[in-house]
Amino acid sequence: MPTSPSGPAASDAPTGSLSFSDRFGMGAQNALELLRVGRFADPEHAPFRVLHSDRVYKLRRYGDDQHQPRLSAPILLVPPLMVTSEVYDIAPDISSVRALLRSGLDVWLVDFGAPEREEGGMDRTLDDHIGAVSDAIDRVVAATGEQVHLAGYSQGGMFCYQTAALRRSAGIKSLITFGSPVDIYRNLPGLNDALAGPLISAAAKAIQEPLDRIAGLPGFLTSTGFKLLSVRKEASQVVDFVQKLHDRAALEKRESRRRFLGGEGFVAWPGPALRDFVDQFIVHNRMTSGGFILDGRTVSLADITVPVLAFIGTRDAIAQPPAVRAIRRAAPNAEVHEVSIKAGHFGIVVGSRALSQTWPTVVDWMFWKEGKGGRPQRLSQQDARLEGDDAPFDDIQFDIELFYDAFTRRVGTAMSRASDSAESFTRWISTLRYQVPRIQTLRAIEASSLVSLGRTLAEQRREMPDATFFLWEGRAFSYAEADRRVDNVVRGLIACGVRPGERVAVLMDGRPSYLSVVTALSRLGAVAVLLSPDERRVSVARALSRVEVQYVVCDPENTAQAKAALPAGRSARRVLVLGGGGEQRKLDPDVIDMEAIDPVAVAIPEWYRPNPGRASDLGMIIFTAGAGEEPRAARITNRRWAFSAYGAAAAASLTPKDTVYSCLPLHHAAGMLVTVGGALVGGARLALGAPFSASTFWPEVRRYGASVVFYAGEMVSELLEAPPSAVDNNIPVRLFAGSGMRAHHWRSLRDRFGDVHVLEFYASTEGNCVLANTLGRKVGAVGRPLPGSAEVALVRYDFDAGEPFEDERGFLIPAGAGQLGVLLARVDGDQPMSAFDGYVEKGESERRLRKGVFEQGDTWFVTRDIMRRDEDGDFWFVDRAVDVLHREAGDVASRSIEDALYGFDGIRRVVVVGHRTGKYDEATAVIVPRDAGAFDLDALSAFVRRLPELERPERVRLVDDIPLTDGYRPLKSPLRSEDEQTVPAHVWDAATQRYV
Repeated sequence: MPTSPSGPAASDAPTGSLSFSDRFGMGAQNALELLRVGRFADPEHAPFRVLHSDRVYKLRRYGDDQHQPRLSAPILLVPPLMVTSEVYDIAPDISSVRALLRSGLDVWLVDFGAPEREEGGMDRTLDDHIGAVSDAIDRVVAATGEQVHLAGYSQGGMFCYQTAALRRSAGIKSLITFGSPVDIYRNLPGLNDALAGPLISAAAKAIQEPLDRIAGLPGFLTSTGFKLLSVRKEASQVVDFVQKLHDRAALEKRESRRRFLGGEGFVAWPGPALRDFVDQFIVHNRMTSGGFILDGRTVSLADITVPVLAFIGTRDAIAQPPAVRAIRRAAPNAEVHEVSIKAGHFGIVVGSRALSQTWPTVVDWMFWKEGKGGRPQRLSQQDARLEGDDAPFDDIQFDIELFYDAFTRRVGTAMSRASDSAESFTRWISTLRYQVPRIQTLRAIEASSLVSLGRTLAEQRREMPDATFFLWEGRAFSYAEADRRVDNVVRGLIACGVRPGERVAVLMDGRPSYLSVVTALSRLGAVAVLLSPDERRVSVARALSRVEVQYVVCDPENTAQAKAALPAGRSARRVLVLGGGGEQRKLDPDVIDMEAIDPVAVAIPEWYRPNPGRASDLGMIIFTAGAGEEPRAARITNRRWAFSAYGAAAAASLTPKDTVYSCLPLHHAAGMLVTVGGALVGGARLALGAPFSASTFWPEVRRYGASVVFYAGEMVSELLEAPPSAVDNNIPVRLFAGSGMRAHHWRSLRDRFGDVHVLEFYASTEGNCVLANTLGRKVGAVGRPLPGSAEVALVRYDFDAGEPFEDERGFLIPAGAGQLGVLLARVDGDQPMSAFDGYVEKGESERRLRKGVFEQGDTWFVTRDIMRRDEDGDFWFVDRAVDVLHREAGDVASRSIEDALYGFDGIRRVVVVGHRTGKYDEATAVIVPRDAGAFDLDALSAFVRRLPELERPERVRLVDDIPLTDGYRPLKSPLRSEDEQTVPAHVWDAATQRYV
């Protein structure tokens, strides 16, 4: 029996035979010694060696020189913050470490120590702790030559998940966690995410100021908090201690656990790590959605590919079972197993149940995964009934359930009943908090208002400098970093001779430098002319023939294209190369390498005023497709940019909790105005993804934890054509927002990918009209005018003449409910948001405006888009006027024929174009089959026979592919211009009712 620091035990006599006076005397002696020395015995821990030590952690390897592991694969234990590493080795009789050693394992441990007692300990960040675990893995692998089984308790298990994701599972054989929550929102009883999120966010705001002030959370607060939450158990332990005060042997046996629970087992939580943890994993719940940031990189649990064994305490109120089980959804690429233990949070790893159930299962798991044993028995018993409720709690158990039950019995039922209505309520609150101020901002903008892309970034930098602005290639960049980069680019532009008001072409692939230079031009007061490096639709030279520019800023990959696009003799020193500055490169001597300019050395001229742009000023020029896909240079004023940005943020209800995924080209209006602008003004993180591809889309969405995806045209159809996956309904995306999604794609998207909403909208790049289906209840509709946008109207259209119908007075005729009409938007110079910015070519702008539409003197913008309006006032896009076919049986939209043909299962993509024969159009359906070798023309004929005559194509052409614009819309003009007499096609035979 261990001796006390002051001498032998008070008595070796059996305590059961002692008289009351003897018990009292011995108890008094023991009490006096405790008061004098503070302890009965020194703690007894398993032997270990420290094999590495640095400012953050020490790496322990347990076992004496005689220990010979039966399994070569090591287990690396990770403790949570605020609890010492001795949680795995509290006392010999309840030591997890000793249990593992006895089972023949090679046991290692990450010891974070007591931060409050170590130099710089309270300055540790979350990255420091994750980096320590990752470093420990490397060291253990190097020492043993084996991959590690990484195991962590509570927050230590969360560290294990995060480290495994950061490392993409490198060096890890399996993950083992004990009471480690993944979805924090699931810890709130009876509440769905719609209510849990706002509640947690509100609580976080309430404690934000004190959190920012404190150096960290002292260990005694955790110890006290646990005791307050476990009053019954704390009282019983005090009574038990007093009853055994005379029994020195019993006291010494319980000494280590008494001291551990009394406060020595709890240490401080460093302030920086605490704040980051609260923000990322509690407020934003990013372990579930993905896209949390570690070491400046975006990480998702979807990157975990090794087996996971998650222990769940059925009585755990700190990490409730639903919160722990969320690892299945968060790590869809991992093989996840779970074991339920009838215990509370501590009882999972410490106490009799842990020794009899938890740790034996861990041992069996490791032998199984190393091919040295069979499947653990408890993994095969998870469907069996749990033990009866009369099983006693472990004596080490913190009885948190006492507090938990007392609270939840009163409010749990009410919260559960209110959950559904609360979801609607919180969405309404979100509307009030985020959408209404944005609409008010739009309505307050006047022609002279100071507003621009550059100014908005500067405002966000002042408001939240350290918050993440954008993510790119797995790295995170804050508003402060982005704004600093923009200022440096401004200095570089000044050094190159760029001045306010000048037009500067931007020719780049999607990369951060694209954002930087466009924002820098805005800050300088110059005009960015956005060009596409992809010349399928329009060449750069052709675009620049429409708009004269003074400079071209490009990335290294597009230097030759930029030089060739400028007129002969004008390219010298006018091509500015930006991006890729970290690499050694050789550029042509007649271009300027902006990365070689030292911004500090650039003298700022007196004329420079940052962010001078007003609402009516021209901010950028974007090329859109006109009739026949001819390029048109649309003028984007700062007012138009603001309307797109604030409108997108309001319609999509973007908040700082969102991550917006951008795979659209940045030179496209949907990319720069809607996606980038919406994320910036909404305070959401902007994830710059690779150019859209169905193969990279979901991996990037999961890695970034994207909650909102902006789409265009036929983009979504590519996702639906990709092979189905077992994790299709396990995505972080809450909203797809964009324009051009067909109704059947909308339905298929929801059917395949689960609870995801769609926000379909309509916006004219050059005009002043925005419609949005914000509720998403009518599948396929584009909704109603966004508050603050221009007044709109539908007028009847003569498709044969290609002009609106007029009445006897020369005014246009409004289309009634259900009737087709061309969409108009009112132009009102007295209302800034109803202004028409138009095109660079003045004649083109004048051709699109019509005066005297409904009364003398009024002016309206003619969109040339055909729509219908239902009786509720919702608009439905029908087709572009140029694509409506004038057939003998009546007018029909090519899009309507396409939608009908998509009902045939063998079609992957279809485009319908008209060819005029005499007075009427004949329809040609250009089809990309799903399987060209097995396309059944007879089955298609049978399908077409069931269609109305108006929707039957006269010809069918089978092709390998149909080219798309950079807005993911089919390029129809090349197909329309083809000679139908010379291009092979299957023709409809009216006599046999089939294609031949």
